[in-house]
Amino acid sequence: LVVVGLIVLFVGCVEPEKVEVKKTSEIKTTTITTIAPRGTLNNPANMRETVVVKIVGKTLEITVLDVIRGDNAYKLIKNANIINPDPKQGYEYLLVKVRFAYTEGKGSLHVSSYDFKAYVDGAGYSPTWVVLPKDKPEFKGVDLIPGGQTEGWIVFEVPKNKKALIAYEYLFEPVCFINVGE
Repeated sequence: LVVVGLIVLFVGCVEPEKVEVKKTSEIKTTTITTIAPRGTLNNPANMRETVVVKIVGKTLEITVLDVIRGDNAYKLIKNANIINPDPKQGYEYLLVKVRFAYTEGKGSLHVSSYDFKAYVDGAGYSPTWVVLPKDKPEFKGVDLIPGGQTEGWIVFEVPKNKKALIAYEYLFEPVCFINVGE
């Protein structure tokens, strides 16, 4: 009985990818494909595309404005400070410029670079601490009130030449995804 209950619960919670409608009097099949909302894991937003997120009565707008990775990112980071470490073997630096706006709601909201992760092949990578060049200000932790916004650069160390998604996370769960390519 418990197993049957769990199966019913699981099947009831899964959102269908396709829905087929068949008429019994005709031999015609119609397929309806549901598209996930923009900014989700199955339909990530693109760079320079703003994702609107609504959480706990607050409306947020997240935009990835620019991306630098690979050799260009390495050179920028090494030139900024000689003590910046080299990426691990098989990894590269990924620099992401993010704009975060708190557009509607009540109260304040704290946001920092640690509210973001880079996902590659299903694994999440937290920001890496390095000294950035002076012309690439870091995304600092700030408290925002409605109408406030902040922007800056976040550095990740990710596997080389792989598609990366940047996720904003709320309470340690990703709530939106932005594709930053390979």
